[in-house]
Amino acid sequence: MRAQVVALNDRLKDLLGYDSDPIAVNGAGTWRVDGVAGLLRLNEQVELEVVPKFLDPDDSNWRADFFLLAVLVRTGHLLVSDQIAAGVEDRGDLATLVARSLLHMHSENQRRPIRGYKRVSQTDFSFDGDVDWDTLLLPEPDGFRLQRLELIRRNPHNAVLRGAVDALVPEVGEGDTRVQLQRLARRLGDQALPTRLTKRLPQRHRSWEQAYSLSQLVLEGMGLDLDGGTWTGPGFVLSTWSAWEALCEAVVRRANPGSRTIGQHPFPLGERGDGTPVVAKPDIAVLKDGGTRFLLDAKYKTRRGRKPSISSTDLYEGLAFMRAAQTDHIVLIYPSLDSVEDLALGVWKHFDEVRVDGLRVQAAQVQVRGLAQRGGFDRLVEGARQALEAASAATS
Repeated sequence: MRAQVVALNDRLKDLLGYDSDPIAVNGAGTWRVDGVAGLLRLNEQVELEVVPKFLDPDDSNWRADFFLLAVLVRTGHLLVSDQIAAGVEDRGDLATLVARSLLHMHSENQRRPIRGYKRVSQTDFSFDGDVDWDTLLLPEPDGFRLQRLELIRRNPHNAVLRGAVDALVPEVGEGDTRVQLQRLARRLGDQALPTRLTKRLPQRHRSWEQAYSLSQLVLEGMGLDLDGGTWTGPGFVLSTWSAWEALCEAVVRRANPGSRTIGQHPFPLGERGDGTPVVAKPDIAVLKDGGTRFLLDAKYKTRRGRKPSISSTDLYEGLAFMRAAQTDHIVLIYPSLDSVEDLALGVWKHFDEVRVDGLRVQAAQVQVRGLAQRGGFDRLVEGARQALEAASAATS
């Protein structure tokens, strides 16, 4: 098992670009996972469920919350949560959640199938296409040699969709969903093996973008080798800190429709001795009327087991961000570890504040458990809007 953990770490580091091992096992058999979450495959029979610390492992709906977050991070799309969470309590594995979402997207677009152009050569006595003019004088026994374009279902884009369906069928444990996937596979027809080179969808097929992105995500992360159809791992995973940052940015952007929200915007802070500029990049900058309304920085390391307070490192970094952006307010956003009974979904709970010469660093924890429930993302957005409006009013 230790050898398999080493191999799993190698695959995770290659997939996520990490330098250190995300999984550690000590001599006493204690496991520690840092920086990753999701469904990790140790081998063909053993899977590890690693729950992000801001979700509740005792709640079966954590998988729906995680999947919604994973799709947002990896594809940039936030799916309709009501469709994803349906029936999670019956069969809560991620493969089934992915499959149900993919089936829903296909049903929405089945009247507009993806078709590609193929140049076909044939002989006929009727003119329908580009004619080889030499055969006008000396036609072949079966007619004139013609070339024309035909719309066909067999193309690289449908190959990705079919490949994702084929990858999900053996993974899905829920019988009805598996049957629907098999029916969808027959509808997509025979396709070539999908290639590792990503092909962009034509503009005329933009309605398929979410289904296509999700299918690519399945092929990249569900642990199947595109060449041989064999297990390779590592599973359905994401980087926890980048996922938290992406979620915060998406929520703040939706909460401020009248402002310009930018992630990792470079602000000039100073310069080195050789004249090279030094820039500061806060996670989220909300800009309006040529200035900075306020800054936000997503912090994933919570103060579990300690007095809730802003660490010295976070304080110094926040002061540098404010100086570079020429603003006097920054909010540090931490994921809440409270239960939904103690802190409702979307609520911001401020737990510390530091003032330095008119500059204000404020810390808040945000409840995201229940993200995939009906209207969950809208509640997150509304909570952010109210919290940021209150913070702006206090600053002014």
